[in-house]
Amino acid sequence: MKTASLVSVSLTLLAAILLLGQEPGKAPGQSFTLYPPSVYMHEFHPCSSDKRCEKTEEFQVDPVPNGCCVLVVTNGNGLGKDEVRHYEVVLNGERVIPDRESRNAQATVRISPRNTLKVALTGEQSSRVFILVTYDPRQK
Repeated sequence: MKTASLVSVSLTLLAAILLLGQEPGKAPGQSFTLYPPSVYMHEFHPCSSDKRCEKTEEFQVDPVPNGCCVLVVTNGNGLGKDEVRHYEVVLNGERVIPDRESRNAQATVRISPRNTLKVALTGEQSSRVFILVTYDPRQK
């Protein structure tokens, strides 16, 4: 189970690099080279396969980096397994990813020092979505 989660996280980070079109290690002030600096990441699981449920997470970012941010969603493990049937993402009261069935999605978002992320999910309890909010140096 932990191996599947590690594979999912690794694939999501790789997807973020590819989606942003950024070479690893090229972000200003970045001292490591595997992925763009993230400001938030979390895995969400549905409550039940029959009913839509909402999960809410609050996170703080201090200071908010210039050129922030891109929200990247990976549905399932990145290999077509453990996917939720539907998901929707709301950040700070604004729907940033509408109700979807796709494997991956991304959206340019504005974050604040204090943020609330709501994810509505439908799917088996073993399914999941992984959400990454990352710095995008193209947004200065």
